Amino acid sequence: MSGKLGLIVGSGASALGLEVVARAPTHTPYGAPSSPILTSEIAGRRIVWIARHGEEGGIAPHEINYRANLWALYQHGVRQCVGINVVGAIEEGFSPGDIAVPEQLIDYTWGRESTFGGRDGRVLHAEFAEPFSRTLTARLVEAARESGYDVRRGVYGVTQGPRLETIAEIARMARDGCTMVGMTAMPEASLARELGMDYAICALAVNYAAGRGPSNEGIHDQIERYLRDGMPRIARIVEYLVREHAASAAV
Repeated sequence: MSGKLGLIVGSGASALGLEVVARAPTHTPYGAPSSPILTSEIAGRRIVWIARHGEEGGIAPHEINYRANLWALYQHGVRQCVGINVVGAIEEGFSPGDIAVPEQLIDYTWGRESTFGGRDGRVLHAEFAEPFSRTLTARLVEAARESGYDVRRGVYGVTQGPRLETIAEIARMARDGCTMVGMTAMPEASLARELGMDYAICALAVNYAAGRGPSNEGIHDQIERYLRDGMPRIARIVEYLVREHAASAAV
């Protein structure tokens, strides 16, 4: 892997256990990012990251300034970016508590600022057939398996939020081929592509999508429980990835 490694951490940031050792307030041409550039020590290395929903967790998915977040990380030298996401499980056999590293996505969002714009007055048509970096995705899968965890691959369906989906919406997404559902992979992935940044997602399933499992009664308590129990596993994967990244950079 080449380039500095950084993270965008979504719901469950506190459960990930990242102790912030430095904060760098940042302004970009696109406004303020969700949080300052935060620095934490992982596996003996200093890693920069952004809290996707803000340090207090109050920024809804459709209100995130995705352009500022990606630009701020890029300004700080990040060229390899891992999104830490939570998702709902759609595909049969995919359950809360499982870990996923998606390889494709379908975008169901609308109205989000989704491009940095063209250069020299021309529209920028970013190549996006494969929305996630093959190399970084493979490294995440390896990190998960070396940490003792199986991973689910597949298609991440990106919905607008902040509400959860209806049974009919999830049924449509299943017909479309979605394996999981979340609210923040887009336009994060396409903006990273515009910047030439390698981007991949390590996701934790925290609930069954509507109509895909037991009753959704008490779903928010379930989500909190799976976040609390599952984020330490994500932390171990990230720690392995950081070690591996450092070893590759030293070669």
